[in-house]
Amino acid sequence: MVMIMNKRLLLSVLLAFCLLANRLSAQEVTPPVRPAPTETLTAPGISAEVYFSQLQQGTFGIIRLTGSITEARALFLNRQYPFFERPGDGWYAFVIAAIDARPRDYPLALMIRDTAGTDSTLNKVVTITNANFTNQNFNLSPDRVYLTEPEVERLEFARLNVLISPVRPERLWDTWQMPMEAPLISGFGQYRIFNQNIQTRHTGVDHEAPVGTPVAAIGRGEVVYAGRLDIRGNYVLIDHGYGIYSGYAHFSQLNVQRGQTVEKGQIIGLTGNTGRSSGPHLHWEVAINGEWVDSIEFLAAWLPS
Repeated sequence: MVMIMNKRLLLSVLLAFCLLANRLSAQEVTPPVRPAPTETLTAPGISAEVYFSQLQQGTFGIIRLTGSITEARALFLNRQYPFFERPGDGWYAFVIAAIDARPRDYPLALMIRDTAGTDSTLNKVVTITNANFTNQNFNLSPDRVYLTEPEVERLEFARLNVLISPVRPERLWDTWQMPMEAPLISGFGQYRIFNQNIQTRHTGVDHEAPVGTPVAAIGRGEVVYAGRLDIRGNYVLIDHGYGIYSGYAHFSQLNVQRGQTVEKGQIIGLTGNTGRSSGPHLHWEVAINGEWVDSIEFLAAWLPS
C-alpha cells in the first residue's frame, strides 16, 4: 500500500512538473529597443514621430504624438485609427497595411485637437509594399468540404469582426512570448487552396503539433471568446488592450472561459484538429484595430509599454 501511494505521489509530482514545464517552455520574446523615428511631422505645439518608412502588406506601423493634445486619430486606407495616451510619454496609434491592400502609395492624415480646441492636420504619404504571399494546397476530408463555402467563411469573419473591433483604452500586456515551441508549417497571408479549387487567405501562422499539446497565451489579457466556430473549431480570443487581440484555433480542449483574465504563458487549451483543418496543429493569429496582421512580425516589433 505504501509503495502504491508513493508511486501515485511520484506520478502527481511528475504531472505537476510537466504542467509547469509546459507553462514555461514557450520561447520568451525579448522586448525590442525603441527605434529612432524615421520621420517627424510638426504643427504649432505638436510633434508627430513616425516609426516606419513604408509598410508591407499585413503589417502595422506606430505613430507617436507629443504636445498639449486632447484628442487625435489617424486616417489611413479609409479607416480611422485611435490614438491612446501613455501618461508622460505621449499619444500612440497603430496604423495597419491590410493583408489585401494593393501595393502603392496612400495618403495618411493625422487629425489632432489641442487643449485650446484648435484642430490641426498632419499629412504624409505611406508606401505599401508587396509581401509576396505564396500559395499552399490542402485536401479536406469529404465531411469538411462544406467549410470552404463562401457563406460559411463570410459569416465567421463577420462574427470575428464584431469581436476584434472594440478598442480597450488600457494596456493589459507587459511582454510577449510564443504560444508554443514547435515547427512553423504555414505562414501569414498565404493563399490557401483547398481540394484544388477553393481559395482563401490565411490570417495567422500554423505550428505542427500533435493533439493534446499545451498552448500558452502570448501575453496577459482578457478572454473575450472561448467556444466553437465553424472554420476555427474550438477557439480562444484574447483582448490585450489598445485594440490588440490574439486568437488560437482548432483546440481539442479549452482551458479558459469568456471573461477570464489570463497571464502570459498560461495554458489556455490543448491542440486539436477541429474546424476546417486537415490535421492536428495550432493556428494562431493577431488582430490590431480590427485588421489581421502577421503574428511573427508582431512579436518582433517594438510596442509602447
